[in-house]
Amino acid sequence: MKKVLLVVMMFWEAALSPLLGDGSDRSVASPKWLLLEEIVACDMAADDAVAAIRTPEELAAKQRAWRAWWLDALGEMPARTPLNARVVGRSEFDGFRLENIIFESQPGVYVTAHLALPMRPRGSAALPHGESPREGRAPARPPYPVVLMPLGHSDAGILNPRYAAHLAMAARAGFAAFAWDPISQGERRQATDRKYDYTDNCSTEHTRLGARGWLVGWNYARFRIWDAVRAIDYVESRADLDCSKLGIMGTSGGGTMSAYMQAFDPRIKVAFPNCYVSSLREVIGARGCHDAEQFFWNMLPNGFNHAAILAMGQPRVALATGSRWKDYFPHAGAVATFAVFTNMTARLGFAGPYWHFSCDGPHGLPPSTRAAQIDWMRHCILGASAPKPLGDYHVLDRVGTDAKDPCHAALPFPAEATFCTPTHQVRDLSGFKSVYALIADEARRRAKERKPRTREELREIVRRRAGIRPLADLPATVQKPFDHPKFGWWYLKGVYGTRRENEAAMLATLGRSVVGRDAENIIIKAAAQVKANGGKPVPLEAKGWDCIVAAHAYAAEPQLFSEVRFSEPPPSWTELVTNPDPARDSYAIAVWGALKDYDWPDLIH
Repeated sequence: MKKVLLVVMMFWEAALSPLLGDGSDRSVASPKWLLLEEIVACDMAADDAVAAIRTPEELAAKQRAWRAWWLDALGEMPARTPLNARVVGRSEFDGFRLENIIFESQPGVYVTAHLALPMRPRGSAALPHGESPREGRAPARPPYPVVLMPLGHSDAGILNPRYAAHLAMAARAGFAAFAWDPISQGERRQATDRKYDYTDNCSTEHTRLGARGWLVGWNYARFRIWDAVRAIDYVESRADLDCSKLGIMGTSGGGTMSAYMQAFDPRIKVAFPNCYVSSLREVIGARGCHDAEQFFWNMLPNGFNHAAILAMGQPRVALATGSRWKDYFPHAGAVATFAVFTNMTARLGFAGPYWHFSCDGPHGLPPSTRAAQIDWMRHCILGASAPKPLGDYHVLDRVGTDAKDPCHAALPFPAEATFCTPTHQVRDLSGFKSVYALIADEARRRAKERKPRTREELREIVRRRAGIRPLADLPATVQKPFDHPKFGWWYLKGVYGTRRENEAAMLATLGRSVVGRDAENIIIKAAAQVKANGGKPVPLEAKGWDCIVAAHAYAAEPQLFSEVRFSEPPPSWTELVTNPDPARDSYAIAVWGALKDYDWPDLIH
């Protein structure tokens, strides 16, 4: 019989019939909706698991299980090392004093931060020494109560006017307000070679780092969370700050970190995440997965969704959530998740308090939310009256705002008053260690520590890591890719385009990968040809990036293939991760944590 050659094609359109219908077709036959329907079902099951909690003891058991899974999904957290913190600048403004600070969350990982401290407004009088402040009034002298203010996504970092205005507003309300530049924002760009700087949005670099860390089993949130943990360590080290009732509030990416930290760090007692909490079925259903720190490998089958994240802080945290209509994080999902959460807390007899604040869209930090967050902190930390009715805050959005930008704010200090470094970038400091370098070091360490694997060991590892099912469990026909015209990855084109990147992220929430799915398709086609060939194995040929998928198919079912022929294969994953050029960073060619066990060329040697 004539030899049959199996040619691998990553894009299956040439071999498969076109997708059924348009975006309105919700037929169960349409792969556009099968993936979403699975995400919806898993997210609702995770909500149901929270709703099923009946006692504080059951909640504590769930919290332990969630945390153990989360720590594994984040990757091993770094060790606590010396902060080497120093104040590098001080300025005074009307109602607050600003300190510029640098600390190291890991050796050489410099974090630029800003502490706004209350200062008596010009012409006002302080309370007499020893006099107790009235209810809801911050102390006139240190130690000051502390509110952490993680920033949202903005290239400018603290020089984004709405975040800067909020920092000043918190200080004038009597809080020591502490904000730090997130990775890739403000003074924390990571590429040491400027030709590799992101050019469009800080989230581009976040996503590149996320794709690189994916291979060593690190979620990008690992770095963001550790920066926040060390930020708390810093404020706790200062005698002029009172962290006994520590609060955290942020919006968008800062809302993400506010939700995460109330779940992750027991020192947080009050939280107000804004423009993040929703439901994964609403978020992903509206536009696919978001930023690199906002999805985790295999999260939904493990019941880890927004309701679980909120539940992890209970009964310790007084919690408010904020949402906006026409937002990236849909309001309907926020309402549904908050209902699951408050029903659980009521059933368990937790006092809270709890609050859901909402206002008109679009996404951002309008005056109403700034005021609501400050009032929530004053209520929970200082004992002030409960926040006002929603309508009283909404008036702020209709008076004195720019119609083109309802979140507009004036910068409360000149840019030069905020700079922590001589060149305005930490990468120019002596001893700087980029996140790129941390990931590369981990990849090299894994390469040195990996032991040779037998063919059978590799088969089991590849199946587990890439999500490849045994041949007997595969469907008879190949699986079509998710290809919704409105779904694109905002930040990362990858090697196959934005839609494939978003599909990789969506599959990841279910514990699967594009590599694994496409390897299964190769196996399905190969098995059919072997059968037609009278049981004789067939050659396997691939070119370029398709070699990664083909290698996984071969490792999972080697008996189907008589030989493997690769042309123009890409570099190994280790080489990609240690190369400073980010152009090839891609979730679609990555397998979560694979470098702990193998590099892709190992599969065919």
